[in-house]
This record gives sequence, C-alpha cells and structure tokens, in this order.
Amino acid sequence: MEVYVLRLGHRPERDKRISTHVALTARAFGARGIYFDTSDTRLFESVRDVVDRWGGEFFIERAESWKSLIKNFEGVKVHLTMYGLPLPDKLHEIRNADKILVIVGAEKVPPEVYELSDYNIAIGNQPHSEVAALAIFLDRVLEGHVFNAEFEDARLRVIPSERGKKIIEND
Repeated sequence: MEVYVLRLGHRPERDKRISTHVALTARAFGARGIYFDTSDTRLFESVRDVVDRWGGEFFIERAESWKSLIKNFEGVKVHLTMYGLPLPDKLHEIRNADKILVIVGAEKVPPEVYELSDYNIAIGNQPHSEVAALAIFLDRVLEGHVFNAEFEDARLRVIPSERGKKIIEND
C-alpha cells in the first residue's frame, strides 16, 4: 500500500515546527512522501536532510494546486478531522486501498476538502494534535509498519537499548 500526505494551511512563520513534525511522522510511520500547499524552503531542506541522514526514499514537495492534487489522485482520499467518522468504523474499507492520500490541515480547511475526500475520519472527536492523529492513522492503516521499518540507505542508525543512546554511522 502506498500512502501520501497532503498538508494544508501551512503558515511558515507560525507552523514550521508542527509542520516539520507532521512530515517526520509521515516518513517514520511509512508514508512515501508529503505535499504542502505552500512552499517553505527551510522546512523542506530540514526534512530532506533527515531523509539524507536517516535513509528512505521519502519526498517533500509543494503541490501547485491542492485541489487538483486531491481531484486527480488515483486512490482513496482520507481527510483527518475531529468532525469525521471514527477510524475503526471505516478502517477495513480504507485498508483495501492500494493508494491513500491523507489530508491533514494546519488550520480550518476549506469546505471543499470535506466534499473531495472519500472519507472524513476522526481519531477521536476532541481537539488534539494533527501529528498525533496522523501517527495513529498510519499505525492502524499500515498495521504497525513503523516497528519493522528499515531504511537500508541510512547513514545513521539507532541500536535499540534499554538504557542510553546507541547510534552507529554508516559510510
């Protein structure tokens, strides 16, 4: 299954940290790439640097038109919103998709997003972080892929340990 993320409403001065976390969560939890509706050179370079050091083929880029991206995406479009249906109610249907575009807003998303999406899905119906929502969504849809993820081209690797930090550097 291929999963991609679309980040809507990124405001470079206000959202740089949370948007970085959305991108890093998408990468670590198994998405193939992330699109933003605005360009943010520093954020894009920061995420690309993580990919370069920690491995993987994850991409980050600007979508010229978020609306066209959603309309033309050949797969299932899932908008994460606290106003949607509970994920467990639709999880089986979503898992049957070959390709998924997960839409995550930074601020109030345009009403069209609700209409263009195949599913409006809630990870709980209370205010919470889009980073948490994306992580839970990817974990459930990809069935814990994050625990087995290997980035073979990684220059840096963590060696799991009960205490302390162990990192090896590959040449």
